[in-house]
Amino acid sequence: MISLKNLSRQITHDFNIQNISLHLPANSILSLIGKSGSGKSTLLRCIAGLETYSIEHEQKPERIGFVFQSSNLFSHLTLEQNIKLALQKVQKKDSAEADKICNEVLDQVKLSHRKSYRPSQLSGGQQQRGAIARALALKPQLILYDEPTSALDPELVDELLDLMLDLKKIGITQVVATHEKSAIKKISDYVGYMNSGELRLFEHFSKVANKAKELTSEEQKYLQLFI
Repeated sequence: MISLKNLSRQITHDFNIQNISLHLPANSILSLIGKSGSGKSTLLRCIAGLETYSIEHEQKPERIGFVFQSSNLFSHLTLEQNIKLALQKVQKKDSAEADKICNEVLDQVKLSHRKSYRPSQLSGGQQQRGAIARALALKPQLILYDEPTSALDPELVDELLDLMLDLKKIGITQVVATHEKSAIKKISDYVGYMNSGELRLFEHFSKVANKAKELTSEEQKYLQLFI
């Protein structure tokens, strides 16, 4: 579950995200949409604790995973080594326990047969699934995704969306910044629309069309591209 009241972050004199308030129930998927530069990535980074910000009240899980637009896997390490790195260096797991967790999450994302491969030997979709496996290894209650499908071929997008739905089934709350129309319709429980640093709409997917009537005509036209 995520609850935010009046989250603000000053970026430059010309741009900030301001007064962001939302309540996302546990075990839900929120699709966050908006034009490039609208503040989606900044909001994700604030939720993850990667940016400083001001806020009146917040409630969010302690364990948060982040999947970036590019997988950000270390190119000189195998997939297995990428996953085990934080387990051993940060969480101080011994080798046997790190191996066990690594094997579990690789099986979960259907990449057990690629554990000894380096990122350059993996497809774009496999790299993103590998990044999700790395996040899962730390047992997150919430996973944030910043445009995870933007660099994928169309046939690989569905694989990633199916994985997100599988993670929902095991109780992981997820927030996905995306421009992918098929993703919004397939995975969304809630939709958030950002424009010029403001969360202009936050609503259950089934009620978005009606709620959008409160927006400007230009904003409604943009939403119609996705909903």
